[in-house]
Amino acid sequence: MIILESPEIEKALFENKEEALVPLEITRRDNEVEIVTFERTLELAKILERDFISHPFEKESVEFIHANLEPIVNSWGYFVDDISEGHILTYVLGDLKKSLILPNTFMVKSSDGYKNLTDYELEEIPSDSDECYFVTVDDGKIVSVCEMNTEGVFIGATEINVYTNPSYRGMGYGASNVSAMCEYLTSKGHRVAYTTKKDNVASSALAKKCGFKQIAETYYYICYRND
Repeated sequence: MIILESPEIEKALFENKEEALVPLEITRRDNEVEIVTFERTLELAKILERDFISHPFEKESVEFIHANLEPIVNSWGYFVDDISEGHILTYVLGDLKKSLILPNTFMVKSSDGYKNLTDYELEEIPSDSDECYFVTVDDGKIVSVCEMNTEGVFIGATEINVYTNPSYRGMGYGASNVSAMCEYLTSKGHRVAYTTKKDNVASSALAKKCGFKQIAETYYYICYRND
């Protein structure tokens, strides 16, 4: 099924000269395939639906779309991103794994004075907000963080993201944070989603370890403005 992006949204994106655009997006969920497209890339979307609908994420399909999308977006002053960049898996929480939560994992609203060893900046969250972070602290340092992405609500679920310092991976800290955040969100009635790139095997393994089940696969054909 092909869905056209709203003409108003498409017009605004180009008028605002957005840094990044997604003129084509294909999702398979519950054995159904949905293609979202701009009017400007509708003909290419029709080819994708006609010739590749049974295998939209295979290398042949992705390479064909990239090759044919490139000249189109070049004419807009954009370029198509790396071929693997937009391939995303979406998971939703099934069985909560409380046993994975470690004693040194807890909720914070900011870095709370701890030295943060992750690449993620913990901006201060108002005390009256339900938003929070879960962190794992080792020797007085934050080595892993899980955040709730309130702008990433998808399929009626709150998306979460986890960041762990590379030197502290494989110790169960990411799983601890994710499980603690899931316990918190489900206690408030949230459905929880987790997304990762297709080629991030470790991230997918973490999701499954924490009780998540894959429910969708998406390819975002991302293009960026030429500066």
